[in-house]
Amino acid sequence: MILKAILSGLTLGLALALSLGPSFFALIQTSTKRGFRPAFWLAFGIFLSDILCVFLAYFGVAQFLDSPQNKIYVGLIGGTVLVMFGFFSVFQRKKVESANLEVKAVSMPVYVTKGFFLNLLNPVVIGLWMACVVTVSSNKDYTFIHILLFFIVSLTTVFFTDVLKAYSANKISKFLSEKVLRIISIIAGIILMLSGVIMIYKVFA
Repeated sequence: MILKAILSGLTLGLALALSLGPSFFALIQTSTKRGFRPAFWLAFGIFLSDILCVFLAYFGVAQFLDSPQNKIYVGLIGGTVLVMFGFFSVFQRKKVESANLEVKAVSMPVYVTKGFFLNLLNPVVIGLWMACVVTVSSNKDYTFIHILLFFIVSLTTVFFTDVLKAYSANKISKFLSEKVLRIISIIAGIILMLSGVIMIYKVFA
């Protein structure tokens, strides 16, 4: 069960890391125009905001999940939200705009702060982590240790992939055409939809 929690957290982390949004483009632009170190601190700020989202979501629903019946409901809701986000990522047609997302800062605290709020103020991020928390917490086979391990793995996976994006931004920037971004968005959406379906299935398993 521990290995299962680790693999599930890794899968979710990779799916979230592939998702496109303001944070993704801010990392790429900051690394390209300012260098790796500022982009690293930006990624660290994003990481801190993800931790806060998970913390608030978990302790906000922990008491509600004491009832087995409630676990079924929130499991269904959480899995459905993941499927919906994945569906939107696959079938959205709106062109992703990266303009006006450049992060201009001159010190480590400013980059961390900008990354923190850039990510925290994105309602999609909050919704995704909330869905993950309520769905994973509703799994009757998971203890607190399994849940903790799941989110440690998923959060660190997102962070290290963000760092990797920043490190390789100069090399991959010329390949980030609209077509490539579209393919990445589709892959991320499919993974999120599959994760949601699996989580819904586990509610009744």
